[in-house]
Amino acid sequence: MPRKTKIIFIIVFILVGALMFGVYFYFKTKTSNTTNPNTSIYQNFNPFGTSSKAPVTTTPDQGTTTTTGQEGTKEISRFHKITDFSVAGAVFLEDTRPLPQKETSTVAETPAPEVTTTTVAKGTKKTAVKAVIKIPEPTTEIVPSLRYVEKATGHVYQMYLDTKVVGKISNSTVPSVYETIFDGKGASIIYRYLSSDNTSITSFLASLGGKNSSFLASDITAISLSPAKDKFFSIIKTLNGSIGVTKPFDITKTTQVFSSPFSEWTPEWVTDKNVFLTTKPSYLVNGTVFNLDITKGTLSKIFGDIPGLTTLANNDGTVILYGSSLDSGPKLNIFNIKTHTSTDLNTFGLPEKCIWSNDNINIYCAIPNTIIGTQYPDYWYQGLVSFEDRFVKINTKTNDTVTLANSGNETPIDATQLFLSDKESGLFFINKKDGTLWSLDL
Repeated sequence: MPRKTKIIFIIVFILVGALMFGVYFYFKTKTSNTTNPNTSIYQNFNPFGTSSKAPVTTTPDQGTTTTTGQEGTKEISRFHKITDFSVAGAVFLEDTRPLPQKETSTVAETPAPEVTTTTVAKGTKKTAVKAVIKIPEPTTEIVPSLRYVEKATGHVYQMYLDTKVVGKISNSTVPSVYETIFDGKGASIIYRYLSSDNTSITSFLASLGGKNSSFLASDITAISLSPAKDKFFSIIKTLNGSIGVTKPFDITKTTQVFSSPFSEWTPEWVTDKNVFLTTKPSYLVNGTVFNLDITKGTLSKIFGDIPGLTTLANNDGTVILYGSSLDSGPKLNIFNIKTHTSTDLNTFGLPEKCIWSNDNINIYCAIPNTIIGTQYPDYWYQGLVSFEDRFVKINTKTNDTVTLANSGNETPIDATQLFLSDKESGLFFINKKDGTLWSLDL
């Protein structure tokens, strides 16, 4: 082959090869960038740092508290289980907690500022003695807390609500306690349990960290705290009916303020001088509520003739939330003592599953999602019926109802013994299904 022909052949081969490589590279780049337009040429040849999945953005529904993590978006429950064991009673209080001690520093501390005073007399300037004022640092702090009693043992526990730290503050054993009542400071406790022969109720008053303890009268059928929670009112069953006595937690003396040939009373100490007494309820009996003036010893009827009557007065004793047993189930109503009028709240429920707000207008209630049967409150007291509650806030003046949470969507709760934190940021209650202590964020 002539030399000139060889040169032409080589040049043509190089041009064709370059053209083919250019076409291949063009289509390779175009295809890759169609899959991911942000991918660089370099990344098509690099096995790291590329992904065929675009970032996923999750937008939570408005009004739902959520967290986002590797497993996706989750709702945060407003229910909090505080104990894994049954409790006999609990109380909220502002408790004192020691502050952690500061470590001693080897570096010399800056001296406190000196306060110097001067006086001028007859043109002569005189300097008074220098005084150094040091303000001691606090050693304790006030924090919201809970105290509660284990039902099986009577042991007392405390939880600081800001840190959720729990500690046992009393290991004195009182077995099989079915009810405990704290004073307002959480320092004194009334333990109530069946006597050894199971024929009567024993009530024992003890103080935490103190030596004052004593047995109360036998056959106390019901106890109610005073508004200040420093005293209590007791109904004591007698051979001739019953008597009512008052007693401060820190004094042994009791004062009788009431007697009756009738023994079946449910007391509620509403104001300093007024105790409301409601006949014990049954759907078979029409109930009545009376006002006992403990300063005068007089008893007057408020209202009555209500089947299955149970009551819960507001904090100033002007309005009573009450339940009535109807053919359709237990209904909630409001009775105004001043106007002597009743208002139907158009809600099924029991006052024992409610608590008044400090404003004396709103109530927080655990309302059953489903009502089975009509024989209330007997069925619920006897444990023949258990509810799954939704928690609501009801304005008793307007009947407006706001649903706060529904336990039926999470862990079913049948709430009882409700109480609030001082600032009403939390609602606490016992789950009647297993006796455990819970809270709900408000």
